[in-house]
Amino acid sequence: MSQENPYAPSATLHAPSSSNSEMRLASQGQRFLTCIVDNLVLYAINFIVGLVIGIVLIAGSGGKPDPTTLGLANLISTLFGLLVVVAYYIAMEATTGMTLGKMVMGTKVVNQSGNTPTLGQVVGRSFCRLIPFEFVSFFGNKGFPIGWHDSIPGTRVVKTR
Repeated sequence: MSQENPYAPSATLHAPSSSNSEMRLASQGQRFLTCIVDNLVLYAINFIVGLVIGIVLIAGSGGKPDPTTLGLANLISTLFGLLVVVAYYIAMEATTGMTLGKMVMGTKVVNQSGNTPTLGQVVGRSFCRLIPFEFVSFFGNKGFPIGWHDSIPGTRVVKTR
């Protein structure tokens, strides 16, 4: 009987049988820089949207920002911010397999076989990003950067160049 752990992840992914080339997993550094780029994009979108929501709600209350209006603006902005995060990742990864950060860093999302992930896997990845502290989950395994948003839906991020 083999002593090898059948549940241990492979360090490399093999491309579909139509190609003999190997696909290499993105490094922790690439994953971290991708996260920074994507978060900058999301912060910019959410800042603009939050600003517009705040202006509309304050203008609708006669220009006097009372605590109720500010609280409502904060709640709406937070909920919309979460929606923007999920929508950004679903739209980008479902259509191209990449986000803007992945495009900059030369990586893309694939399933565990190295093929295009299903819509369900992309949606799962996107919602898993909302798990508290998920963004640091791929730092726990040296040399094998797979976060919860990879392991739960069965996806990987690989180098494209």
